[in-house]
Amino acid sequence: MRKYLLAAVAAAAITSPAMARDGAGYVGVDLGAMLVEDLKVDVESGTTTLDDFFIADHKTGYDVGVNAGYDFGALRAEAELAYKRANHDEYLVDGVILDGDGRSTSMSIMGNLLLDFGADDGWQGFVGGGVGLARTRVSIDGDRISDSGFAWQLLAGVRYPVADNVDFGLKYRFYNHDFKDNLDLSDFDLASSDLDSRFRSHSLLASLTFNFGSAPPPPPPPPAPVEAPPPPPPPPATQTCPDGSVILATDACPVPPPPPPPPPPAPVRG
Repeated sequence: MRKYLLAAVAAAAITSPAMARDGAGYVGVDLGAMLVEDLKVDVESGTTTLDDFFIADHKTGYDVGVNAGYDFGALRAEAELAYKRANHDEYLVDGVILDGDGRSTSMSIMGNLLLDFGADDGWQGFVGGGVGLARTRVSIDGDRISDSGFAWQLLAGVRYPVADNVDFGLKYRFYNHDFKDNLDLSDFDLASSDLDSRFRSHSLLASLTFNFGSAPPPPPPPPAPVEAPPPPPPPPATQTCPDGSVILATDACPVPPPPPPPPPPAPVRG
């Protein structure tokens, strides 16, 4: 499992990143290994209370889940359906070690709130938690105890965009479900008894998430360079005529009018 997770991380590191999908919905799947804490059962029969009367030592199990949610930006909200299973074959019962064949399973439906931090286009971390309902069953050699009720969990992890709309992640899950049931302990000289226990696990999960948001639009192209208008043509050459008029240098000046006739001579008196 560790080898495959490291290979996936290496593949993610050499893939060109894509932008995170803030303001969009997503779906995801989680799968990984799980360690379950010792299942300790307290028994109450009438006025008799026996702490840790029954203890089951779990082997490494698995945890698988699917989720769907919405990314608001820094905050994500999601619904999750998960299934956990681990086997056990050795038990401490009233101080005596016994062998058997059993397993513990827990099915849960949770609502999670997650806080994101980090670069939108690179590695991003998150922390959060969830609450919901779970059904836990413990089976040993055909006998079974089970209960449904409130469950809660804590989550933390990292994720990285490995392609458009796809994120790869690693997630840690701490999960807890307290449960009760009724148990026949006639073999131990006890009447039908109430038991009190809990399913508590630690999981390391690899996850893949598909984001429904569209890719960010490409930046607009730079504006085309604006060419300067050509300079205006030079003014035409001119000349000033004797009469003071200004005309083109290629034109002829107007002919001046003839001078006025001289005045008539004055009459001579006799």
